[in-house]
Amino acid sequence: MNKRLITSALPYVNNIPHLGNLIQMLSADVFARFCRSRGYETMYVCGTDEYGTATETKALQEKKTPRQLCDYYFAIHKDIYEWFDIAFDKFGRTSNEECTEITQSIFKDLDKNGFIKEHTSKQLYCTKCNM
Repeated sequence: MNKRLITSALPYVNNIPHLGNLIQMLSADVFARFCRSRGYETMYVCGTDEYGTATETKALQEKKTPRQLCDYYFAIHKDIYEWFDIAFDKFGRTSNEECTEITQSIFKDLDKNGFIKEHTSKQLYCTKCNM
């Protein structure tokens, strides 16, 4: 039997979902439903991206911890996608333990096989806000 793994870009949880999030998720959902209707073993996975500067900045603006911010917006995202009847097989969070373990395992395998290279580069930094 043919297998299909389908995903769409993980939205940041620093705000409510926007049209761009919905378009790609609905498109992936339609494709997943099509694959299932054709008899393919199909899994549609997605989730919220809870790491990064956007999350930290928004948490500071809202005077919340990053975890509080992520919990708040994750619930909103999940409710909206359920309202649109998007049929994820798994809708997770990058901050959960399972995702962390899988990601670290992949990284360690890549590093062990010589695919990770360390280098230094200059980045912009604001001394006023320490970011």
